[in-house]
Amino acid sequence: MDPVEINAGRLHLRPWQPGDEAVLLETGADPEVRRWTSWPDPYLSEHAEQFVRQEAPEGWAAVSSLGWAVCSSTTSEVLAGVTLRPGCDDGVWDVAYWCRPAGRGQGVTAEALGAVCRWAFAALGAARLEWLAEVGNLASRRVAEKAGFRYEGVLRRGMVSRGAPVDGWIAGRLPGDPDGDTARLPPLGRPSDGVVALRRLAARDVPLVQQACSDPATARWLPVPVPYTLDDARTWALDVTPREWFDGSVATAAVVDATTDDLIGAISLTLRTGIGEVGYWTAPWARGRGVAVGATRLLTTWGVRQLSLPRVELLHDVDNTASQRVAEKAGFVWEGVARAVRPAIRREGRVDMVVWAHVP
Repeated sequence: MDPVEINAGRLHLRPWQPGDEAVLLETGADPEVRRWTSWPDPYLSEHAEQFVRQEAPEGWAAVSSLGWAVCSSTTSEVLAGVTLRPGCDDGVWDVAYWCRPAGRGQGVTAEALGAVCRWAFAALGAARLEWLAEVGNLASRRVAEKAGFRYEGVLRRGMVSRGAPVDGWIAGRLPGDPDGDTARLPPLGRPSDGVVALRRLAARDVPLVQQACSDPATARWLPVPVPYTLDDARTWALDVTPREWFDGSVATAAVVDATTDDLIGAISLTLRTGIGEVGYWTAPWARGRGVAVGATRLLTTWGVRQLSLPRVELLHDVDNTASQRVAEKAGFVWEGVARAVRPAIRREGRVDMVVWAHVP
């Protein structure tokens, strides 16, 4: 097959060509690319030269690997790369992609992938396009969702990373699927009241999560491990909460100082049958400043406006007077006490919970 160019508005997708070696060499040194791709590590100049001058053109000629450099239509700068490869079955093609640091956060890769998908369906007659990435590669999964791929599950030990079997996320796109974002929850953004702000949890938050959840007052009301280790914090912040976001079951956010962006708490909205339940904790060093109240108002507003929730509940142990004050100040209405509704924390039996609700 002869190489194909694709014009996609602000982006121009072209085959790799001599002169692109410097971009590949720079990209191969990026920590994110080294972490999530199968590129040689270290990535050397001979690797870039072999790819541009041999592997890329041979891939087009043999229809074994169709690769594009994703360029700005105005400056011709290379921003990303997208590749199509034949899958295991006839009519099935695999997609792969990467983005230079300079192009991230601008929707470049998702737009380019969408253009390649449309071309594959029209020009190749593809019956199915597949995306596979190691579990935890959140940036790649978000790109796939924006490009119309539907998440389908986890392939246990379904792929190899750096010579070791790992779990892989898989998603697919069919010719009749809508050309739009398939995320089950809308983006959170960064809602703020000027004092506190909400954002997604990040790796830099892990040490502070560990400190906050090691506090005896936090452990008294929440079912966190005791002792609470750095690994516990990392698993919760970087594994559990992203998975819940992706499957649409719980929207968890970091509560941060609106000025410094430092972590001062966390808040979640658990979703069930059209109803949300808000839960939170405040770091010991930020208590007494109305952090939980501000965060509860922000996330409740987000849930009502973005998810069209008809009701948001707030439940707390009958002895948790601090949460009672949060509920009152956040504008929730007291409805009663649900008896023996939740398992007791670190003791036998069940506990009564006070029920509050916000109805638009």
